[in-house]
Order: sequence, then structure tokens, then C-alpha cells
Amino acid sequence: MAKHNNVNFVAHITPRPTHYQDCIDAIVAILPVTRSEVGCLRFELYENEARTQLTLVERFVDQAAFDFHHRQDYTQRVFELYQNWLEKAVDILPLVHKG
Repeated sequence: MAKHNNVNFVAHITPRPTHYQDCIDAIVAILPVTRSEVGCLRFELYENEARTQLTLVERFVDQAAFDFHHRQDYTQRVFELYQNWLEKAVDILPLVHKG
């Protein structure tokens, strides 16, 4: 079986209720530019039915591409906004490909 270096993450984002839509708007604003990054393979936003948590499903060609994404001004700006908007820190979970 061919081995790949793709990295996959699920990021759980729990906004304060008063900033729920602010978080959606901030993330939606960076979707196109993130998806145009050379190493980005997938960057999708979802919300739970209760509208209490957002989830980003992310896939990059390798760890360097993921790190590049987090160094971008637009990504850093969203994380700055999160400091006042979230109930708790973003929970970024790496996923391991099993087949």
C-alpha cells in the first residue's frame, strides 16, 4: 500500500453564544484563501444541530502545509478574535489515516 504524507485534522470550536455568528463569519471569510493555499486539500466548516459548536475538517498535503496555514496573517487574525469569542480554546485533533 502506498504511504502518503497527508495530514488530517478536526478542529472543534465552541463560541460563546453572543459570538457564534461572528465565528462563522470569520471562518467563512478565510475559506476561499485557505482553500487556495498550495498545500490545502480540504477545509470545510460544519456546525452541530444545536448551534453550539463549529467543526473544521482540514486536510493538507503534509505537516509543513498545515504549519504554513497557521502562519498566515488571516489565520492568526481569526485566532486573535477567538481569544474573546470562545468558551474554551480550539480543540485541534489530528486524525491518522488507516486505509
